[in-house]
Amino acid sequence: MELFLTIAVTHFIALLMPGADFFLILKTLLQIQKVAARVTCFGIALGNAIILVVIYCSLFIIGAVKTELLIGMKWLGAFYFIYLAVQCFRSARLSQIIRGQSENTSYVHPNENLFKSFLLGLLSSLLNPKNLMFYSVLVILIYPQYNFVQNFLICSWMVLLVLIWNLSIVQFMSSNIYLSWLNQHIHHLYYLAGTSFLFFMLVLVFS
Repeated sequence: MELFLTIAVTHFIALLMPGADFFLILKTLLQIQKVAARVTCFGIALGNAIILVVIYCSLFIIGAVKTELLIGMKWLGAFYFIYLAVQCFRSARLSQIIRGQSENTSYVHPNENLFKSFLLGLLSSLLNPKNLMFYSVLVILIYPQYNFVQNFLICSWMVLLVLIWNLSIVQFMSSNIYLSWLNQHIHHLYYLAGTSFLFFMLVLVFS
């Protein structure tokens, strides 16, 4: 019970810290709006689930998470963060147009925009080595302590918590008062998100 509480508190604290996923959700909400931001949340949750499956398969097959996998994910993640940063800076330059479009939050989005949002969320989760390392530590702790069903339930709970937390963020930021504030500061928020992605990239490269 003490181990589970430790994992629960650690996981929740990690959720409270704004990271790449948060800024991707913010960017999606600003640029494509609420429906796409929710779809992004599902992509992020699926990415977390896939990472957990990979970790368990690695532990079952070879007894450890391979170093080569961490290094490969590190560089893929760095390039992906650069891509996201460039997209944010481009959006900042077009912020006046986007602001005018975002006054109406109820228009229908093309399916390809929703698929792109889902894919970006999935890649944001999969290509962030911090997720792989964080979950690796947690899984190594719980893997020998619990049976298969208990391990499955704990991992399902962590993935579900990520989804609920991110959807709650979207709901909060989509309120009229907050959305109005976002629209007023959209230019600066895009630059903030882009700078944050560059910061995440530098942390990955030099860590």
